[in-house]
Amino acid sequence: MDTYSKGFLNLDTDLSEIKASVLIVGVGPQTDGVAAHNTILHLVEEYDATQIGTINSEDLFDLSDERPQVSLDDLGNRTIEWPDASFWHLAKENLSPSVTTPHGGAGDGDILFFTSPEPHFKWMKIAEAITHVATKAQIQKIILLSSFDGPVPYDKQAPILVTSGASANDAENPAHDFARNIADLTAASFSTPKYQGGATFTMALGTMLRNEGFMVATINAIAPFYVQNSGSPHAIDALLSAFDSIYGTTTPRYDLDEEMLNLRTRLENARNEDSTFDTFISALDSQFLTWQENFVQTVKESELKTEDILADVEALFNDDQAN
Repeated sequence: MDTYSKGFLNLDTDLSEIKASVLIVGVGPQTDGVAAHNTILHLVEEYDATQIGTINSEDLFDLSDERPQVSLDDLGNRTIEWPDASFWHLAKENLSPSVTTPHGGAGDGDILFFTSPEPHFKWMKIAEAITHVATKAQIQKIILLSSFDGPVPYDKQAPILVTSGASANDAENPAHDFARNIADLTAASFSTPKYQGGATFTMALGTMLRNEGFMVATINAIAPFYVQNSGSPHAIDALLSAFDSIYGTTTPRYDLDEEMLNLRTRLENARNEDSTFDTFISALDSQFLTWQENFVQTVKESELKTEDILADVEALFNDDQAN
């Protein structure tokens, strides 16, 4: 058992015996990052991954904000479920008997996952713990999952943007090839980092891991910005599809498919009842391909800003009304 920073990081296995080739990280909520966290939880449950370690949640969270959950067992006894920051090990053979070698340069070994609600405290110490786990497991490739909002029609799959953790000026960095391979495989746009401003934990973590010499790529799902408080099923579905493209799997989505169908039904009813909303969605549909083309050009040439995306949508909406 690894005794690194005992009491903060608690590991239940010898990492040197794990033959993993990639670490996939999903932390949220952030801008809409609950999708990243829930995607990892979905994969962990579906493929029967094994929890191999935790970070002490009391060190990470303001529990008056990220509250523990109270539930009752079958006997009526009250139990507390604390927010959880966990490492998981997924053996390659658990994915599918037909999966031999993953695509996208992810390697042919097992997978390690790390997932957590976005922590309030000790970001740098968490990054050190993740670095320790990846180093002990001899992992060099790390995939971060994330999502943000954009003008995406609800009846289309959420687009994917893959970003390299390396600078655009570092043209020879192998992280670029790693990220480009993932982008090609997932039919995604590719970019190097251009955002400046307040950072999420995932952004900060990616930079810290890059500085430690890891190859880092971020898979971002772009979900409908007008769908609020729904758990972002569009983004989860897109991130699962990206995972499937990399590993040649077909991940079941039973509850997620039902959730998306229910959400689509509510939105269709809203369109029938509100002509303004119907006009807005029609404008998104008619301009979606054009927006995708402009978006690809934007991520290649300039900084991506949420306010610019929203301004474009508002302009499309207003033009459609005028016509």
